[in-house]
Amino acid sequence: MNITLRIPDDLGKRAKHLAVDEGKSLSAVVVDLLKQRLDPAEGKYREIQENAWQVMEEGLHGGGHKFNREELYERDAD
Repeated sequence: MNITLRIPDDLGKRAKHLAVDEGKSLSAVVVDLLKQRLDPAEGKYREIQENAWQVMEEGLHGGGHKFNREELYERDAD
């Protein structure tokens, strides 16, 4: 995918120097940086998603007490 980015001149120069130092293209450096940022986020998202599915399958516990209809709709006489 081709993407056009606008970045400050000083940041662009630093990125180009980094690319030269690492023997990579600027595109490769940007891809590496994006992967470093996105891969952990993707892993965390999957973990949260799996936990949510587990909670939905198991259900939530209400502290051990099961309420009946009368208790749920009980109103104060005041």
